[in-house]
Amino acid sequence: MSYQVFARKYRPQTFAEVVGQDHITQTLSNAIKLGRIAQAYLLVGPRGTGKTSTARIIAKALNAPDGPRIDFDPESEICREIAEGRCLDVLEIDGASNNGVEQVRDLRDNVRFAPTKGRFKIYIIDEVHMLTQAAFNALLKTLEEPPAHVKFIFATTEVHKVPATVLSRCQRFDFRRIPDAAISGHLRFICEKEGATADEAALQTIARYADGGLRDAEVALDQVIGFFGNHVAEEGVLQMFGLTGIGPVVDLARAVADNDPASVLRQTRSLAAAGKDLSKLAQDLLKVFRNAAIFLTAPATIENELTAREREAVAALAASLTMRGILAILEELSLLESRMRYALSKEVLFEVALLQLAQLREKVSLESLLHQLGQEAGSAAPAAAPGLAPAAAAATPVAAAPKPAPAPVAAAAPAPITPAAPSRPAVDPAKAWAKAVARFAAERPLEAPAIQLTRYTDIRSDRIEVALPSNLKHKIAAFIAPRNLPLLTETLREELGKPYEIVFLASDPAVTVAASAAPELAKAGDAPVAAPAPARIDQKDFVNDPQIKKAMELFQARIVTPVK
Repeated sequence: MSYQVFARKYRPQTFAEVVGQDHITQTLSNAIKLGRIAQAYLLVGPRGTGKTSTARIIAKALNAPDGPRIDFDPESEICREIAEGRCLDVLEIDGASNNGVEQVRDLRDNVRFAPTKGRFKIYIIDEVHMLTQAAFNALLKTLEEPPAHVKFIFATTEVHKVPATVLSRCQRFDFRRIPDAAISGHLRFICEKEGATADEAALQTIARYADGGLRDAEVALDQVIGFFGNHVAEEGVLQMFGLTGIGPVVDLARAVADNDPASVLRQTRSLAAAGKDLSKLAQDLLKVFRNAAIFLTAPATIENELTAREREAVAALAASLTMRGILAILEELSLLESRMRYALSKEVLFEVALLQLAQLREKVSLESLLHQLGQEAGSAAPAAAPGLAPAAAAATPVAAAPKPAPAPVAAAAPAPITPAAPSRPAVDPAKAWAKAVARFAAERPLEAPAIQLTRYTDIRSDRIEVALPSNLKHKIAAFIAPRNLPLLTETLREELGKPYEIVFLASDPAVTVAASAAPELAKAGDAPVAAPAPARIDQKDFVNDPQIKKAMELFQARIVTPVK
């Protein structure tokens, strides 16, 4: 017999041999056992996950001797004919080359003829999404009410292109990407059958390279054995496909996490000079940091996905990073992966992106330093004149976060905190809020001027009340936005030991208090201190502001309420 590639030689012949799709094979087996056989099946999924093979197995189960049955003999005459594509009762049609309405009309005319040998006449249409709209329309009636001896099996990788009228007439089965462990196990089985030896690391590398496609993995293994002989080593696999082993990928990730630009650049250039695929390296880095994020959140959920060596490397990486840092790196790597597809100079783009990641922590620290200098400058401003009464403020709740709660009743401005309340946390809440403000300002410099004008007022069992000038009420929506609110609530939780709800109160008359001065306002035992009351800013100053003018031109905005 002539040579056959692994993808054909080891194509599954029964439901039990299908790899990684137990949810589909179990459903189909039960349906055939119970005689609940639909007139049309739609098999959906990525390439190389078993759609066409499963379609042939369904055809064998339906047309096997004494069928339909799931325990058919794959070596029977009709099953061998179906497997080799020469059975007259099982017609495999390529949807890409037979996509016209004339071919579908011929099919529709031929369905009335009974099968010649088997029990059913089965039409397998691969890449069915390639049919034209007219062809789909010509098929609809036959698909909905075919003769009793006719079954349709469709396969596609782009189900969104299949009309809803066709989808509603089929039983749909979604094929998943096959896990790396299942792929490496199947490759090990092939090596044993072929009399070849393979390093476990080499099989795992091929599985990662296949990205969930078993056919791609079989083709890669076939290619490696053809080049290197009957011993498959990790080094040979990495060399042939330009891949990077888990060790260098983790070393590069550690250099990024340790903020070591020199090491990042040195390793990147070394890998590029060795001919590594930088696009694939970006995907590997993304996967490593993704594993680190999951390991920090729920380690048990990822244990089965990683080998012992990978688990140890991911644990060491996760120990040196915070969740916020990992998420920031993942966001940048996701953008890098999409840009690499269209970049002309991938090496330059990759180096620049990783240098930016390696300086991410330094960038945040610089923003924090600038914010601290601004606070020190603000604290040097003249204090309020003694003897002034506290600013009268009618505190009106404007927005609550993070969970909805009944709006509190309007009340007078809360009095300063008394020293000994047993239910209060050990850490001064005012200082905790000041730290939250500083962190928020460092992360969101555009909102820093507004958040620095807030002041802590009171703390209750599960919430903290914060006042801000009434002329900044519109800023509350930005403070409680999903991407901004965690910056405040997480700092409060870290400082006070439990999560707190934040209630923003608008104060009128407007007050301006720097965040650095907030701890002084809430010290136990201090007398009330009046906040300096600046002159109100005319609304015309806002309208004439260059940035606001530019925003109005950009969004073609107009003033609805006349400016007084």
